[in-house]
Amino acid sequence: MIRIGLRLIVIAGTCLALPAAAQAPAAPTPPTPDAPAAAPTQAEQFKAEGDVAMQRLAYEQALQLYAKAYALEPSATLSYNKGRALQALTRYPEALDELEAFAREASPELKARVPKLDELLRDVRAKVSTLRLSCNVAGARVVLGRRVVGTTPLQELRVNAGRATLEVTREGYHSYRKHLNLPGNTVQSVNAKLFSKNQTGVLEVTSPVAGATVFINDKKVGTVPAQDMLPPGEHPITLRRDGDEEARTIGVVRVGQTAKLDVALDTPPGLLSKWWFWTGVGVVVVGGTALTVALLTERSPDEGDIAPGKVSGPLLRF
Repeated sequence: MIRIGLRLIVIAGTCLALPAAAQAPAAPTPPTPDAPAAAPTQAEQFKAEGDVAMQRLAYEQALQLYAKAYALEPSATLSYNKGRALQALTRYPEALDELEAFAREASPELKARVPKLDELLRDVRAKVSTLRLSCNVAGARVVLGRRVVGTTPLQELRVNAGRATLEVTREGYHSYRKHLNLPGNTVQSVNAKLFSKNQTGVLEVTSPVAGATVFINDKKVGTVPAQDMLPPGEHPITLRRDGDEEARTIGVVRVGQTAKLDVALDTPPGLLSKWWFWTGVGVVVVGGTALTVALLTERSPDEGDIAPGKVSGPLLRF
């Protein structure tokens, strides 16, 4: 499906092969012996090479060539082509920026060459989430996933939708780390508080039981893995999850250090572990054994009016 879509992109890119400096140029004068055809500009050459790279599915190379052309002669056409190359590279926030620029700047005639522009924008927006980040410390480095996205203050950021780990760091402060679920076409706000290593320590709680909720000092801090910045000393920890028995322990925090605790949860004893169950089963087994003997023991007809091999009354089922 992707392959077919990208082939259509190349066709659209070819259709948008307008001179980069103007969106509605005058019709070219036919060449004559005295007036040979003008050589393409450097920007036009870069764009043509970018179109060829798109046809070869060399999206990174195409993007670089389109960027070179745009630097020389900016145009809405090149914004569109860059957007499609970025889309193919799954760099959706940047792709959305370029495609929105095309939607703002292109002439009606140029946009008419992209009849499904609104559908394209909806599709890309569904893959982009907006993160609003506030932080109490300026100049902290912000990393989302494996990519450095800037330094604080960084109020609003477009990112790929999906799961990612946010980390905010600054020398002299404990790192802030949070696992995020970023749905597409939504805005999520995060307040990253950094604490000085001279006054606090970090208590980080993990568990082999996914989804367990962590309480530190009887305050809910999130689901595992979870961490909190705390003053030095002992801090009670409780882990809870539906279907499991809660676990309690103590975490010791030291200034400037990170204490890591892995806390397991015990599954409540099941039916087979109850003493009364085994006592009851013992009675049933004994009764069952006696019943089995009765069923397997032949009796002569004169010992009763029940035919051999037949039992009256309900049977026990266990």
